[in-house]
Amino acid sequence: MLRTLLVLSVFAGALFAQRNVGPGNGNHRVLAVVPLVGAGTNEDPKRPMLVPSAAEAAADHVDGERPDLLGYTMQLSDDGQFALVEFVVADPMAFNNMLVKAIARQLPDLAANLRSLPVLAKDGSNASLTASNVATLKASLEAAVPGLKLFERGKSTEAEVLSEFRKRKADVTMETLRRDQ
Repeated sequence: MLRTLLVLSVFAGALFAQRNVGPGNGNHRVLAVVPLVGAGTNEDPKRPMLVPSAAEAAADHVDGERPDLLGYTMQLSDDGQFALVEFVVADPMAFNNMLVKAIARQLPDLAANLRSLPVLAKDGSNASLTASNVATLKASLEAAVPGLKLFERGKSTEAEVLSEFRKRKADVTMETLRRDQ
């Protein structure tokens, strides 16, 4: 009995020694070049496309549920017309939902063309469709909005991201993008 307690106490200490995941590696992250939208008023401030206004976010909020868009950081492009953004969403399904809502709000004609996409179930029962839905939504958005580019972290290289970002902001680096994390 004493041996068992001694062994368990040694291994119990190892459980608490595990490190947390760094904030830059948690959740699902999407880097993007997006145009700025909004009238610049208190009710409709300038913000990156795909980010809902406060009123839209409140209308989307369901008590007890996590929002699709958890947060974002951005830098303005050199010409002030675009934002270089890192979106933070919980997972690819939340990214799909964020894109669907943004398209419905900001590009209703495109939304009508995408009605044939399968709807993802909240319980995740058809989560295998997420990747194809997201690919279709990304391609449709990039074709419909000049200058918009979306890069999912882990699916695009830093070189691809920086190449696109430097077309809009000459001195951007991955370190300056991660500064706020």
